[in-house]
Amino acid sequence: MLCCVVALALQPADAQFYKKLFKKKAKTEKKVIAKSDGINDEAQLPMADITTCADNTLNRNAFIGIPLGIKADRFEQLLLQKGFEEQKHEGRQTAKSYIYEGEVYGAHAVVTLAVSDQTARVYAVDVADAAVYTSEQEVRQRFQQLKTELCKVYGRGFVDNQGEAYTIMTRLGTVSLHYERASLTSSFSLGFVLDDAKAYLMAYGEMDDKEHEAAPRSIEGGLAAACRHTDLVGLGVKLLQNRSVKQAQSVLQSYDYTLGKANVKVVPASFSMGDYRVSVSLARKKQFFTSATMTATDDMEAVCQDLTTYGFTSSDRKTWRQGKMTAVLSVDKQGMVVLVLR
Repeated sequence: MLCCVVALALQPADAQFYKKLFKKKAKTEKKVIAKSDGINDEAQLPMADITTCADNTLNRNAFIGIPLGIKADRFEQLLLQKGFEEQKHEGRQTAKSYIYEGEVYGAHAVVTLAVSDQTARVYAVDVADAAVYTSEQEVRQRFQQLKTELCKVYGRGFVDNQGEAYTIMTRLGTVSLHYERASLTSSFSLGFVLDDAKAYLMAYGEMDDKEHEAAPRSIEGGLAAACRHTDLVGLGVKLLQNRSVKQAQSVLQSYDYTLGKANVKVVPASFSMGDYRVSVSLARKKQFFTSATMTATDDMEAVCQDLTTYGFTSSDRKTWRQGKMTAVLSVDKQGMVVLVLR
């Protein structure tokens, strides 16, 4: 397939983990003055095979076959053609709302478009199940169903946020599936967010307030930098909360790790995803373990950020402490990050 090149002002940025990007909801109303940016919406490709293009500038992450990175009005038109309906709001609105309802992977959902301020392009889509789930068992069942469907479309990802999220980072964009308990109740909500890496990079450059936004990944040849970080710290903390060998093995399996053959001294496990790989070694003492060593082709800065997020503090960025937990961070001779928790 022949891919033409569109001139984009792509500036390199530090690759950071996506997980917190949409904790702050996108605005539901947009009043924009769309500027001409030279991008032809009709030429954008919805998730073409990246190996077939010499340059993937036109290749986009997509939602139900609709490429992100196109104008919001064009995206809306394509959504309506697929049977979605614009959500009606009471009262007078000062600007256009990009919120719709329709069926997504077998359930009624509310779909919100995140639209860039200056160019009116869709850089992300927020999908929330309309249903309220009354138990964690119920929401986990839907979570697993959606995880299976999303993996069919976007490929394999990794367990995130101590099992309450699943993230897929492709070279075109990111998909983050998550559920959470509602405040002061026992009910749960569930949804997923997907972005297009190139469109998000452009939108990020337009944002006045970047403090609570994740930095975009660098782009080369139309492709985002490959995934270099998973929830190592979250997994480590969860392991320390489940000290028996049997419990720890169950936690590792819930993170999609492959268990190795345990012996009287060590309980091993591993995980790989493309070029990313992790090995875990639990130092065993009878039916419990005393420390967990995690060696990964990971991003050191992202691991430090996650340690901070989980409440660890450090004066030298090597030894970190949080309550009774200690984490020691280093790099081995092969350049792999080594995280030891005890």
